Amino acid sequence: MSNPPHVVLLGRVPKKPNTPSPSGFCQKLETFLRFSGVSYELRNTYPFNAPKGKVPCAEITHDGRTVTVPDSHFIIQYLVEHDLIKDPDMLAGLTTAQRAESRAFQAYVEELLYSAVVHDRWCIDENYKTTTGENYGDMSWPVRLMMSWFFRRRITGILYSAGVGRHSGEEVQFLQKEAFEALEVKFAGHKYFHGDECPSRIDLTVYGFLANILATEGNPYFVNMVLKSTVMRSFVKQMTTSLFPEYEDLLQKVDGNASQ
Repeated sequence: MSNPPHVVLLGRVPKKPNTPSPSGFCQKLETFLRFSGVSYELRNTYPFNAPKGKVPCAEITHDGRTVTVPDSHFIIQYLVEHDLIKDPDMLAGLTTAQRAESRAFQAYVEELLYSAVVHDRWCIDENYKTTTGENYGDMSWPVRLMMSWFFRRRITGILYSAGVGRHSGEEVQFLQKEAFEALEVKFAGHKYFHGDECPSRIDLTVYGFLANILATEGNPYFVNMVLKSTVMRSFVKQMTTSLFPEYEDLLQKVDGNASQ
């Protein structure tokens, strides 16, 4: 009998114990792995060491071989296509139309909403200080300054090329507000995006990014909207309790705002 599959998830920033990843895409992938029950471990790397110059990437060992797959979307697709995990959409019994809607919202969350949130972290000076303190605060000050400068320059350049970085701060936060309102409408009245039965791919994706966003103080605008929403707090709480009960600070954060 062959050994069960094992995944080494390679992320950019060292992850503190019992907290979500500082990378939304790394947290998304870890959420899929935790939900699927596949064996995995976390290791740190940097984008320039990854096949496509970005993280996450994964080393997947199965059937006597190890393959390296970059990009969270294609890692998940590889695991599904090689029958290493069950497709959450199949488990949820989604229709073709529901799958199409999920894919559209996935792109909305990953390509627009998360870019807008990252803009707040790195382009607003006050948030930038918080973000770099959280990510590099344990490093010696010369290394911390170099890392902060390098990643701010790199990330703001990417955001500008993508278009989000060309907007004003007010416009970027308007985009966040639109996305939040769309998500709140979709989750209102039921446990998951498509109903009450079980989570599908879009639930795992949305949760991964919400967990990442709520775990930092570097994007207060979007965090405040989530914490004021009974609908979104409830979703984050149930997903965290089910998949990541060790995220005690996150649970306290969403619980602590229930009475406010």
